[in-house]
Order: sequence, then structure tokens, then C-alpha cells
Amino acid sequence: MFTDKAVLFDLDSTLTDHDTAFARWGEQFADHYGVPMEWLVEADHRHRGQRHDFFADIKNSFGVPESIATLHAKYRRRTAELVPHRAEVCAAIGALKDTGWRLGVVTNGDPASQRLKLRRSRLAPLFGTVVISGEYGIRKPDPTIFRIALDDLRTDSAVVIGDDLGADIAGGNAAGLTTVWVKGDRERSEQDPVPAHTVSTVIEAAELLLSGALAPPLHPTAA
Repeated sequence: MFTDKAVLFDLDSTLTDHDTAFARWGEQFADHYGVPMEWLVEADHRHRGQRHDFFADIKNSFGVPESIATLHAKYRRRTAELVPHRAEVCAAIGALKDTGWRLGVVTNGDPASQRLKLRRSRLAPLFGTVVISGEYGIRKPDPTIFRIALDDLRTDSAVVIGDDLGADIAGGNAAGLTTVWVKGDRERSEQDPVPAHTVSTVIEAAELLLSGALAPPLHPTAA
């Protein structure tokens, strides 16, 4: 059983519903610029979240006049505003806090956008620490960013919960922490980092923590 009750959550597509925010943004963008929604969805998958390439592709394909930097800044702000409130997620995270878990967020991204997402989703009051890569110049999977959060929660161990195997699971493993992968409808390949536990949703992850059925970390803390 895991005895030190601290947990570090990823934000995008773990705590928050990125797909819904992107779809809402896409509908508005498509209507304004005449870019087909189906094309936006396909381009998002094709560029795998690389926003410079995504917006360069839009400009080259449809002659959108604004700069890549301007389009990206508007995208960050608007998708943050469009993040939905999910009452069931708030309830699950709240239950952890109510039972003594110390809660943190460790996320890559722009600080203003990431904090806005936490407010819009109504999750912000639940967390004792929020560590954002843009405020430190360190990005997951660098284990240092997890250690910054651990220091703020005054602990040296925690569970890491996230959807990104390369950032959350690899980074948590490198920091010597217990990792839980929120897989959604995806599957691991043999080359991917190995989580201690796999769940389908963040709510299932919260239930796992509440049950006490957690294994120790698979990897020792890196030297």
C-alpha cells in the first residue's frame, strides 16, 4: 500500500478535456476562416500537437493572413477559455482532498493558459501546488520539474497521474515515483515507458488511489 498520500496530476487530457476544447475552438475557427473542421482535426493528428507546424500548414493551405505567432497566441487563449467544467472530475479529485491526499499539478505549457484552464474547469481550488514548465524553463519528462512540485508539497514521494507516456510516465519513472497512465482508448507499444498502473480515465485513477491498491515505483530515483 502507498503510504505517503501525495499525487501529481498532468493537466491537458488528464484533468481537463482537451478534445472538447479543441472541437469548440475548431468550430469557431472554421466558421471564421472557412477552413473545414474535418481538415483541422486531421491536421491536428498529423502534426501531433506541434502548433508551429499546425498553423504553418493552415496558412499555406488556406492563405490565412495572420502570423503563426498570432494564431498560436489566440489558440492558447481561446482553447483555455473553452475547457469544460466536468462535475464528475471535480467530485473525484475533491474526494481525494477530503481523505487527506495532498494534490499537485505538473504541466507543460504557457502559464497564463494553463492556470486559466484550471479556473475554467473549477479545479484550481483543489490543488496545493501547480508547477508549469513555462515558469521554470524545465519541461516534462525532466524529473526536476516533478521534484519542484514534491518540494512544494513537502514530500519526497508521490503518485504521478497522466495521459502522456513520454512526458508523464517517463518523467515520473525517472523521478522514482509511482506512475499511473490514463490511457483513454490507446494501447502501449513495447518501446513505450512502463507505468505501474494503467486506467482508462482520471476518475478511475482517483478511485485507485482511494482504494489503497497502489504498487511501489518500478524504477529507482535517478542519481
